[in-house]
Amino acid sequence: MQRLNDVKGKATTLGNMAYWTGETGDKARELEMNLQAALALTQVCAYVDLVTVLTSLGVTDQSNGLVYLAQAIWLTLRIQASLANTINPIRALYNAVPQGDELEALLGATARFFCNYRGEGHPQLEELQKSSFEMIAGAAVGQRIETQEAFDNWYVQQRLNDPEYFFPRLNQRLEEIVGDGWLFDRSQVSMGE
Repeated sequence: MQRLNDVKGKATTLGNMAYWTGETGDKARELEMNLQAALALTQVCAYVDLVTVLTSLGVTDQSNGLVYLAQAIWLTLRIQASLANTINPIRALYNAVPQGDELEALLGATARFFCNYRGEGHPQLEELQKSSFEMIAGAAVGQRIETQEAFDNWYVQQRLNDPEYFFPRLNQRLEEIVGDGWLFDRSQVSMGE
C-alpha cells in the first residue's frame, strides 16, 4: 500500500507541475511531465487517475493527442471513472475528429449513455447531458440530417440506441486509433475498477 500511495503521490505532483508548466508556455516540459505521470500510474494500475492524465496528454500533445484520448476513453468503458472524467475525454476526441466521421456519432451516443447510466445526482449532469446531445446533433449535421424525422430514423439506423452495437464498434475504432501506442497493459484492466 505504501508503494501505491508513493507512486500515486508522485504522479499527482507531476501532473500538477505539468499543468503549471503548461500555463507558463513550456509545452514540451508539460508533455514530458504528463508522460512521466502516466507511466507512474500504469505501474500501479491506477486507471482512474490515468484517465485524467491521458486526457491532459490528449489535449496538449499535437502529434499523439488522438492516441492518448482514445486510451482514456477505452479505459472509461471499463472502469468506474467519474461522469465528468468520462465525458471530458469523449468531448475532446469528438472535437478532434473530422466532421462526418462515424466516430462522432459513436462518441455522442456513448456520452449520452453514460449520462443516463452514471448521472443521477451528479452536480454537472445537465451540462454533461447538453454536451452529449450537442455531440449527437453535430454528428447528425455532419451526415446532413436536417429534420427531426430524419434524425429519428438515422439514430435508429445507426443503432445509436443500442449499446450492444455502439460500444463494441467504438471500442474497435479506439483500438484502431491507438494501434501499438498503448501506455499500459490492457490485459491488466478489469471491469469496474
